[in-house]
Amino acid sequence: MTTPDAHSLSGIDRRTLLVLTGTAGITTFSGCLSAPSSSGPSYEHIEIDDGPTFGPGLQDVTEQGYYAALVVTDDEAELLDFERLSDVEAAFVRGTDFSASYLGLVQVCPLNSSMRFEIVDIHESDVNLTVNVVVRDETPHSDDQVISTLLLRVSHPVPDRISVELDIADHHETFSGTRP
Repeated sequence: MTTPDAHSLSGIDRRTLLVLTGTAGITTFSGCLSAPSSSGPSYEHIEIDDGPTFGPGLQDVTEQGYYAALVVTDDEAELLDFERLSDVEAAFVRGTDFSASYLGLVQVCPLNSSMRFEIVDIHESDVNLTVNVVVRDETPHSDDQVISTLLLRVSHPVPDRISVELDIADHHETFSGTRP
């Protein structure tokens, strides 16, 4: 045990401060709580830039593709390749209480790892979750190819399908999916 000294903040020693800061950072990165611009549901999200992270989803980083699905049970969540996921990404999925919420999954390929999803809006009805997304290319630009996966954690009730409105530069794409 360390003794607080004159340089510590309000009697908090350096080790405690580092633990608190690290815990806050992990909590922040494990899922971003967001409110859409419309009257849609609150949600948390995380983006994964890697290869084929979801069994039924996109598998080849060299071919253009779009995929969307609703993941509503622990068994369906096991279709994610947890060996490819970082600890933070795996914690986001494993932290989902499927009795109270579900995951909306969106995959786009090929993007590069400098590109990021920007969620413009989310609308929810009894039968559909509609996600409006724009892809932004941040500097420094990369020239690699990845399958980008966006996971959205949304509270129940679970809709029948997920629809995606996607804009990448001057290209607009609409696609949808149901449960895997």
